[in-house]
Amino acid sequence: MRNNLKKLVIHTQDQVRFINQDDILYCKSDDCYTCIYFFNGETLVICNSLTRFAKKVGHWNFIRVGQSYLINANYIKTIDKKRKHIVMVNDSIVPFTATIKCILGSLDLVIDNDSTFLTDDKASMQIS
Repeated sequence: MRNNLKKLVIHTQDQVRFINQDDILYCKSDDCYTCIYFFNGETLVICNSLTRFAKKVGHWNFIRVGQSYLINANYIKTIDKKRKHIVMVNDSIVPFTATIKCILGSLDLVIDNDSTFLTDDKASMQIS
């Protein structure tokens, strides 16, 4: 049986790694390096800029939320608009500088038009 999940091939000094897209939680820029944070808690530093790495995974469900961060949209838990950070499913906090509209526009969301949501001030907001 063939696995439909696409893999990313990453060359490090010692090995060639084959990484499933769902294994990556988020990535952080560190000058010419990119730190990849995995769902299992592992971290990998590669000698690639975040811009170059983002081009490699651009067709996947990753969102550039600022100059220094690229996140896997599948693992967003909450977006804190006041504090300008995103909480991932493992409770990691990722700051963002992109607009909420840009972030939400990058997500494949299904919103029930009849849903009522509570805002921070406890007033209800109808989505239409």
